[in-house]
Amino acid sequence: MLTIESVFFRPPLAFARLGRAASPMDNYVWREDPTIHGAARNIVEPALTLEVQPDGSIWPFIPTVLRFKQGNDLRPVAPFFELWARVQVGQDLAAAGSTEEVPVTLGLLEQAGAGLEDVAFGIAVANRKAARRTGDAANGFEANILVRGNDHERHQLLARTVPQPGSVPLVLADHPVPLGWFQVIRPVAVQAAGVDLGVLRVRFTPGGGEVYGPPTAAMGQDDATGRFYEMVPAENRILNPAASWLRYDGDYTTFTNPEPSDTYDGADQGANVSWGVVDDTCDGVITAELVVAGRRFVASARVSAGPPDYAPDRRPFASLADDLADRDLDPASADDLLAAEADTQARLADLFQRVWETAGLVNVDAIRARALSDNSYLSDNAKVDDLPYTDWRSMRPQDTPYADAKVEAVIPPTGTEPRLPWSQLVGLAHDPLAEEDELIDFMLTQADRVRQMVRPPYGAVSELQPTVTADQEPGPSVRDPRITRDLMHDMRMPPYMRDEMARALGLTRRQFIELMRYVEAIAAAKPPGRGESLLAGTAKATPDAAARRPVRRRVAQRLQRGLRADGGES
Repeated sequence: MLTIESVFFRPPLAFARLGRAASPMDNYVWREDPTIHGAARNIVEPALTLEVQPDGSIWPFIPTVLRFKQGNDLRPVAPFFELWARVQVGQDLAAAGSTEEVPVTLGLLEQAGAGLEDVAFGIAVANRKAARRTGDAANGFEANILVRGNDHERHQLLARTVPQPGSVPLVLADHPVPLGWFQVIRPVAVQAAGVDLGVLRVRFTPGGGEVYGPPTAAMGQDDATGRFYEMVPAENRILNPAASWLRYDGDYTTFTNPEPSDTYDGADQGANVSWGVVDDTCDGVITAELVVAGRRFVASARVSAGPPDYAPDRRPFASLADDLADRDLDPASADDLLAAEADTQARLADLFQRVWETAGLVNVDAIRARALSDNSYLSDNAKVDDLPYTDWRSMRPQDTPYADAKVEAVIPPTGTEPRLPWSQLVGLAHDPLAEEDELIDFMLTQADRVRQMVRPPYGAVSELQPTVTADQEPGPSVRDPRITRDLMHDMRMPPYMRDEMARALGLTRRQFIELMRYVEAIAAAKPPGRGESLLAGTAKATPDAAARRPVRRRVAQRLQRGLRADGGES
């Protein structure tokens, strides 16, 4: 006997990426480069991919080559969502441990006394960016559809503005904005390449990365260069020219702007008036409804469509997973970090490799100039206490003790500077730290430098003072967004990058605390006495610096394997 308790989607959240190509992107995973000359940097490797067939079913395969474009068009990333269920199996439904989480398949539906006709899938996607800026809901647009479980056609998501009394819609019903496609995959009771093709799945395919505007969004002229350009292709000039989005100018006395405030078409041009342009990015909710024996079960998942990934082999150092962990998980204690030290070192090495990957994509000279300009609007006090400079002296030899010999080697105190000098520092600073052995050695030998160079995160509410003044000196371990200096950019890691408030970006609070706890723990550890093992790996054994190095651990493991092979120690 089988009883369904609830249903849910896996994954509960996924991201799509825009692209015009007809064939979505194949699946891939990140791997360290195994070649001798790869220097253990990341590569992308083909992985098991599900290809939708003309009849709506899927077929699994592993591609031999990864192609991110089809002709001149980028291939979209189109995520699948699987429907799963919590079920109880057996006659004794109250028996402990009888609940399982399993995929919903054709076989499971049959056991539960249901079929595809008892399932319905829905999706609601919307773009509300213009509505958010203007405060006018009539500048948003959305698409909603409901698809039966036995309908395996591909349905286009045509979005329009929902009519509002007394408002002027931006997207008219007879000129909708396409936000992608939705398809219920045809399940087939077959196993192939380790994949159960009978699982109930849906797929969201995002739009092509188009921009849309009113008829007036035709030709523009750049204020700086005088060059003319096409704002929106003629076929996409379909929006209502009477909508309030065309009157938005980012004026803080009228609008509550997001940050950065100038990220709309028309900003920094003339009077900063919006051109009335939108794109086909969107966010949405996918739902499933299953009716079994008169009971209705509902599941939901979220999907978000964003721009293409132009550097797919590079990972952000602060990902969405890091943000969610920062919100939901407490940082590991020092004892826990030391008790699983090999895992701790691997996670920190992964963080610093991602730092290297991110930094290698950034024009540090350009973002430094922008950041120092942002600083000038916040305060004219370039030096607070012993913190780094926030003006033109930032990351120059004068910025002691933060600027080290690498800075002095690339950027002379006086005279002619090389082209893009600060971008040249990325490799010097981050290449060594992207290697686990070099990173752990740096932490063991230069703990003070780690403490000095990593920008603290914003503190939790409980860590902040009840009242502060904007001009007071920052605290030593956390930042407070009410204190001006804590918002300003300087050369601490990550240098000059913006956060969601267009202020100085930092690691997540959890990343920072675990990094510093580990650095403090290994700095406080005492070396072993005479006769004690250098290969002890627990927190209580307090191994010395040599034993903590990953290379020593690898050598010890090889020696142990050799001893076992020779019939020695086990």
